[in-house]
Amino acid sequence: MRAPPAIGTASGTGSPTSAAATASSASASADSDGDDAAYRALTDAAGHEVKVPTHPQRIIAPFLEDPLVALGMKPVAQWSAGGVPQQYLQDKLADVPALQMDGGLKPEEALAYNPDLIVFLSPAYVPEGSYDQFAKIAPTFVLSDNDSDWRGNLEKLGKLLNDEGSAAAALKLYDDKLAEAKARLGDLPQDKTAVLLQGVDEKGFKLFGPNFYGGVTLYQALGFQQPAAVSGNYETYSIEKLAELADVDYIFVLSGPGRAAPPSDNPLWKALKAVKAGRVYEADSGYWFNLNSIASGLIIDDVLKDLHA
Repeated sequence: MRAPPAIGTASGTGSPTSAAATASSASASADSDGDDAAYRALTDAAGHEVKVPTHPQRIIAPFLEDPLVALGMKPVAQWSAGGVPQQYLQDKLADVPALQMDGGLKPEEALAYNPDLIVFLSPAYVPEGSYDQFAKIAPTFVLSDNDSDWRGNLEKLGKLLNDEGSAAAALKLYDDKLAEAKARLGDLPQDKTAVLLQGVDEKGFKLFGPNFYGGVTLYQALGFQQPAAVSGNYETYSIEKLAELADVDYIFVLSGPGRAAPPSDNPLWKALKAVKAGRVYEADSGYWFNLNSIASGLIIDDVLKDLHA
């Protein structure tokens, strides 16, 4: 994958969703000191009127690190699961402290990093009843009413951060990568079925549908065929359902710390065409369980590498 734009140093590290609700609704607003270039008045996706810094320096935007990096920005602290941040971004964010996100972002932890802007992806990411607490710490902006619209949300983030050019460049970088991948794959995705499988236990497994994280890239972007066995977008199936994957051409298995292994000792698994043909591939959950420009680009890289395209 080609590298994203260089990370700007202005957002350095620190110490321990309606159509009208977009950054395009901005209007210039003078701050209390009369400096009309320092802030803009924006309406967020939850209807809040927010006085946003024109050039924020210390951003906290949990689970928006992928689009931030794509824009060449670095947050002052980053999302984590159990203290472990998104590993696929650590080539850019290795020096950024990890937030303790169990139960969502805590106002007191946000305060410790002295942010000048807090961004939540959607209302679902704002811990219940806590918006006003965050707004007292720093301007707090709810970006979108659609968690899954990664393209639109990248554009909105670019507008919010006053850098629409970088957003357009990041989207072009992804689109060029996708176009090149589709040219290399040719007609293969139209003729082959694939599944993204997550192990659960010896009694069951999950399959990603066409509207769920890596399933979006696999089915919608790259165009692989979805077998009839896939119903819904993130459903759990009994182990007996493996028999319905008998003719699937490619199986991508979600892997990573804490992820259950596929049911490789089960006779039904061993009988699958993809297993017998050696067409089972690991899918790093760090970015396959994600849907953003950098993550999706890495998924595309994996598919090309695995299929020798």
